[in-house]
Amino acid sequence: MKKATAKTKKVTIADLAGTVDNLASVVSKGFCDVNKKFVDVNKKIAEGRKETSELARMVARGFESVDRRFEKVEKEIGEVKDNLASTRGDVLAMGDKFTLKYELHDLANRVVLLEQKRKVRN
Repeated sequence: MKKATAKTKKVTIADLAGTVDNLASVVSKGFCDVNKKFVDVNKKIAEGRKETSELARMVARGFESVDRRFEKVEKEIGEVKDNLASTRGDVLAMGDKFTLKYELHDLANRVVLLEQKRKVRN
């Protein structure tokens, strides 16, 4: 049986230099690819910022619209309160001019009693 012998090749400095040059070329190409991807990422970030700014402006305009509507509603509520106070005053003033129903009923009963007493005497 023969022993397996490993064949070894002597590596020279020129071989190592070529290998290092190849490695440097591959690493450089990799960094270039990464830089290109970062350019794309930076563009997307810029687009995102632009879209976010636009969205912020849209939201701000929406809030301005809501503020204007609330101001209008507050004004209308103030008018309703004024009208209600005026109407309340009118109703209270009417109460001073008219006799209440239960008072009329009591007076009617008294008149009936007086009429009955008078008929009895006549």
